[in-house]
Amino acid sequence: MMNCRLPIWIAALPAWACLGLHAQTPLPAPPPEPATLITLRSALLRQIMTDSQLLTEQYERALAKAETEVAASGDYEEARAIRQRREQLKALYTGTASSLATPLLLSQARLTGSAQSSGEMLSGWRSNGSGAEWLNFRLVPGRYHLEFEANMSDAPVAGSIYASSKFQPQQTAMFEFNEVNLLGVSSENRRSFEVARSADETTFTTVRVGPLTFARSPVTLRFTSTAGYPANIIRLRNFRLAPITEEAAASVPATTTTANVSATLQQATAQLRGSLESVRKTATDTYLADLQKLAADKPALKDQAEAESRRIRRLLDQKSGPTGVRAIATAASGLNGFEDISDARLADAEPVSGDRFKVVHEGRELSIRLLWVKCAPPDEKDAGMKNLARHFKIADEDVISIGRFAREFTSGYLRDKSLRLLVRPDRDKDGTLAALLFLPDVGLYQSVLVDHGLAAVVPPPRDLKRNATEKALISMLEARENDAKQRKPPPGAWALQPENAEGGRP
Repeated sequence: MMNCRLPIWIAALPAWACLGLHAQTPLPAPPPEPATLITLRSALLRQIMTDSQLLTEQYERALAKAETEVAASGDYEEARAIRQRREQLKALYTGTASSLATPLLLSQARLTGSAQSSGEMLSGWRSNGSGAEWLNFRLVPGRYHLEFEANMSDAPVAGSIYASSKFQPQQTAMFEFNEVNLLGVSSENRRSFEVARSADETTFTTVRVGPLTFARSPVTLRFTSTAGYPANIIRLRNFRLAPITEEAAASVPATTTTANVSATLQQATAQLRGSLESVRKTATDTYLADLQKLAADKPALKDQAEAESRRIRRLLDQKSGPTGVRAIATAASGLNGFEDISDARLADAEPVSGDRFKVVHEGRELSIRLLWVKCAPPDEKDAGMKNLARHFKIADEDVISIGRFAREFTSGYLRDKSLRLLVRPDRDKDGTLAALLFLPDVGLYQSVLVDHGLAAVVPPPRDLKRNATEKALISMLEARENDAKQRKPPPGAWALQPENAEGGRP
């Protein structure tokens, strides 16, 4: 046996290192990461960037203030270091965050109609309205394109089964992608597009839809077919929102002529705005002075004149142009039959029920009934008790219990909050106003009651004409009620059904 003396530094190496000295075998390359893992990692990074954006922006503003103060004190090196940190934070979001497409995972979506998913493949477009919906989806506000891959082919059939049928294989399929808000579908982010028939069953084509501008987060997104395609096989995959960068536009130098035209246009716009503002201010000042004089000359009209003055001042405080609920309330195709009441408050008196109460607005007390929902009555003599018992499939005594709980819930939830109501102009026989109630940062209060199992959805009779916005709101409430009914454990009245009785009572 050969006795080999090794240098001291080699003898000190571990055994696996010594083996490497004798056999220079390269280590095998690591296997490629699964596509699913890459997608999930990207989604996690995007989620982290989105959730931390507000905090980062606040930190960046604090750094800007500190930079100004440090520079004013003469410590320029420290100010320079603070600026570098601010630039790093900005680069993080304009570079890393913007370079990653946000995946729309089917595992996080709610499927509608005949749509089916297998992994990250969406198929089954047999009926109109089928698709997927992503609820409360978080993303960094900005401009995006929707991108996905599509394959469309004819369904395999035996013989000429479609020869005498009205369902024929189509060459193109129409789809729609939109952002859903509390009052239906956002017209700014509503896009219709088509998917063409593929060359074969294995070729997927990338489809790009947009641009889409999202000004808030989270959002609800909906992807649906506008018709049924039972004679086609349509497979869609890899849904994602790709951010739109402005690099291409910024890289094109503006010509002198373009710059001159832009400057002239901006100057003319500024002059027009100044003139309009001057005319508006003169008119409103005169009107407010007349209201003040009217209140002084006629004390009986003082309350009405002061209420009108407050209304005019609120209009002056608002941003130019209708937005949010007011925009839809004044749009010709929206809820133009409703009166918009802002900054109302719940009256001191206890609500009659969860869906009936009084509010105070500009010194007036108004009786309100929530549209399209019905809370259980807290009084056992109420005629509607039997209907609610049948709707929730619970005992009469449970209806009374839920009714009292709903009344207490409404009283506590709405107390000391600013309320915004869209009110129908026609009153009930007892003078009650039917209304949609909105809360800041919450949305439609009817949805809150339905989500908690405290209200039943009662759509209007079919013979009553409703516009598209109202139909969308009613459909949204019905979908939320169905979700609450199927939730495990179910909330509110749904938990009191015999099969759920073990879950306890509210």
